Amino acid sequence: MSVVRIDDPGIHGEGHWTGLLRPGDLVVAAQGVGEPSALLECLLSTSPAEVELFVGLSHSEVLTKPSQLPIVSFGGFGPLSGAVHRGNVEVIPAHFDDLPRVLPQRGQDIVVLIQVTPADASGSHGLGMAVDHTFDLLNRARVVIAEVNDQVPVTSAPRVPASTFDAVVHTSRPLPVVDTPEINNVHRQVAAHVADLIPDGATVQLGIGAMASAVGVALREHRGLAVRSTLAGDWLLDLASAGCLRPGPDAVVISEAAGSPALYDYVSASDVQICPVNTVSGPAARGEVDHFVAINSALQVDLSGQVNAEEIATGYIGGIGGQAEYLRAAQRSTGGRSMIALPATAGRFSRIVTRLDTATVTTPRSGVDFIVTEYGVADLRGRSLRERAEALIAIAAPHHRDALQKGQAQ
Repeated sequence: MSVVRIDDPGIHGEGHWTGLLRPGDLVVAAQGVGEPSALLECLLSTSPAEVELFVGLSHSEVLTKPSQLPIVSFGGFGPLSGAVHRGNVEVIPAHFDDLPRVLPQRGQDIVVLIQVTPADASGSHGLGMAVDHTFDLLNRARVVIAEVNDQVPVTSAPRVPASTFDAVVHTSRPLPVVDTPEINNVHRQVAAHVADLIPDGATVQLGIGAMASAVGVALREHRGLAVRSTLAGDWLLDLASAGCLRPGPDAVVISEAAGSPALYDYVSASDVQICPVNTVSGPAARGEVDHFVAINSALQVDLSGQVNAEEIATGYIGGIGGQAEYLRAAQRSTGGRSMIALPATAGRFSRIVTRLDTATVTTPRSGVDFIVTEYGVADLRGRSLRERAEALIAIAAPHHRDALQKGQAQ
């Protein structure tokens, strides 16, 4: 193993860690708050020829600039949905928990970039606040390069032996702060309907963003809740502070916490379990978690209940992620419920549509129990296609309902 310090003169010159890359390599970077942004910045500034970069959700500034490297992702997340990258990112339509299987099938040697804590007394490094597909690729990678960040907190996340790494770069920087988007009255109205569908004692799956945050606020009077979610935002801290969570080490099982420094302090000091993605989603997918409620959002829902959470006419601005997996898992759960929560409109356009604007179906119409807007709840369970359309039109924005009824009749 070679040890390279970020302040060494050679870090941006000949002979630094990018010399370990070979033409044809697929460089896979950890995502979210686990993103090794110092490594990414170095990679993008040097742009080694004939390698591809696979990235996911980013919270840093690194990917907001144009790149000379070919970029591959499993969606248009964060900066990848912006004008700088639009049309230049190759999208692999894959479930998040399937990436460790899918990426090696590209036939390229894999180089993994991860971020870890400093080594403990036994010489192993923790993964801090985030565990993603890169953890499952460590044993399949030709090269593993670690950013050892001394500000990454120690948590329950898996630990990785130092012998795993072919090179390390030492840094000191705080985790990115992922601000909660502004919650407006529409979000609050939708969230109130969602909360009415969630019983005390349920196990909840949410993500991040305004809608997830609004649901977290709406659940503050609930009790005995558990969380099983790949991604958790500050709503988790809100639920803990309000006394909503059941006691015990298995009450909160996540793969990543992304939010405020207070959230990171809570996660590192509590019983929150940060686990590999399949450890989080697997038991739910098998129907082993009773009263599992999965709440996701979308760009559009058509009148049969098909969900598009990936792209609009101008390009990719989302992804499959874990949506379809979690919604189906909730349907398999005893007492479980799967739901899509979304505002009825986007600007002057209805999100409830006769037909999806693109051919993209993220979740099939069989995978959703409830569609929720600010105008109410469409219960699709056991409903025929005609009955589904009627229920969905009833929760569309009033000024779009006539057009939807006419479209249904055609």
